[in-house]
Amino acid sequence: MRKYLLAGAAVAAFSVGAQAADLPSRGVAPAPAPIYAAPIFTWTGFYVGLNAGYGFGGNKNVTIGGSPLITGSQLAGSVPFALGKERDGFIGGAQIGYNWQAGAFVYGLEADFQGADIKKSASACDPVGGCASVLTSVSTKLDWLGTVRARFGFAAFDRTLLYVTGGLAVGSSKLSGNINEFAGAGNQFIASASSNARAGYTIGAGAEYAFSQNWSAKLEYLYYDLGSRTAVGIQTNPIGPEFAVYRAKTDGHIVRVGLNYRFGGAAGPVFAKY
Repeated sequence: MRKYLLAGAAVAAFSVGAQAADLPSRGVAPAPAPIYAAPIFTWTGFYVGLNAGYGFGGNKNVTIGGSPLITGSQLAGSVPFALGKERDGFIGGAQIGYNWQAGAFVYGLEADFQGADIKKSASACDPVGGCASVLTSVSTKLDWLGTVRARFGFAAFDRTLLYVTGGLAVGSSKLSGNINEFAGAGNQFIASASSNARAGYTIGAGAEYAFSQNWSAKLEYLYYDLGSRTAVGIQTNPIGPEFAVYRAKTDGHIVRVGLNYRFGGAAGPVFAKY
């Protein structure tokens, strides 16, 4: 009898253990696998690029004056007077800069250098005696322009940056003029001021769009002012004490496009959980 009781207990214990093995585990559930998300875009970082555009306008006048010996009858309608003209032409070069982004605001510094062919020449005749009596000619030209500017912007739509900018401008401009007085006498009062660098300021605004993590394109407007240039020409035929003074302001407007490669553009991969 005892043997039967022991055998029945063993069978019952085995049955209970088997049923317990079939019950679900109460251990900690495994963590879900992380899901990879695209990197967060940021404007922070260094960048380099190229630009090209069109320069135009500014002060149109070259003011011409002279010594007291230059009389109205000698240079009627020419001295003193302002010879109207408008410079225009191509400008293009390269830029380098750095941006810091804090929330939706972007702060930056940018330096650029451009070669330029922004120029204009103009002439005016004596309104009384005509061009055979007095012909006055002037020309101005911007050879190159460089700027160092601060930028402050707002990342309006994540990858679209709207900004204002301003700072130092340095450039080289030329001014030349001559007056051909008296029929057949040839050019006199020949003057030229050229090439030495002059400092001034620039202000502007622009929009930049990042079409990939590292590449962006911009459209920008700048106004520059390098002050005034003066050139003095002495009478050469006959040689005498008379002189003419030519004065022009070197300023203007630039509209340009640019392409930047940015060393950055993302804050790294992001992992999310369900």
